[in-house]
Amino acid sequence: MQANTSPDERRSFILKSLRENGRLTTTDLASKFDISEDSARRDFRELAAEGLIQRVHGAALQVSSASQPFVSRYKISAGTKARLARLAAEHVEEDQVVLFDGGTTNLAIATQIPKTLPFSAITNSPQIANALSEHRSVETILLGGVFDTRSQMTVGSAVLDAVQRVRADICFTGVHGIDAEVGLTTPYYDEALTKAAMVAAGIKVIAVATKDKVGFRAAHTICGIASLDLLIAENHDDLAPQLSAIRRSKVIVEHG
Repeated sequence: MQANTSPDERRSFILKSLRENGRLTTTDLASKFDISEDSARRDFRELAAEGLIQRVHGAALQVSSASQPFVSRYKISAGTKARLARLAAEHVEEDQVVLFDGGTTNLAIATQIPKTLPFSAITNSPQIANALSEHRSVETILLGGVFDTRSQMTVGSAVLDAVQRVRADICFTGVHGIDAEVGLTTPYYDEALTKAAMVAAGIKVIAVATKDKVGFRAAHTICGIASLDLLIAENHDDLAPQLSAIRRSKVIVEHG
């Protein structure tokens, strides 16, 4: 029992438990922190309202970030994403051509690049193009195609045709899962095709992954792990086996 705990402490415990076990009941939460089940249900309601968990009768379940609206996904691990994004942004140099596929992590990277740095950006994400509009020294090309409301990016043959004409110095690829054996993955077929084309167009391919993505396998493979040049990931003991295996594929791993 842990009396006098704060809502933030319970919130952290809930999210950690769901990452590790996938399910947590109101009874277990109430017992852990010596609170009423009404208080436990309130904690679950607040997290569900932010899109961070799924509520079922008497329990909370882990949700895939891919299933959440873009705004909700952007809030997930926002502080960690910003920290990792700063490290990724440091790899962009003056006058380079940089490909950004869509996703909340790549949006965070775009916002971390110095506004005075001149470079060319190519993206299929309206959100990233809009963020880069504040960078007066950046030429931004927004790739047109079919707008996917789930991923908030353009996909389809028009995007693929355009990307095949690109040779980028850097490709920032967003992933929902990265696994040493399976490679980089995403839940959606069209999105996987688009991301694969962008990876093929990049001389240097960089991915940024929060803890929940390392070792996770989504339905569709973007590319094998050897197509990645640099992974920027959190430094956690439980990620060590995966990250060691990724390094054995000659991928450079930076910790943030």
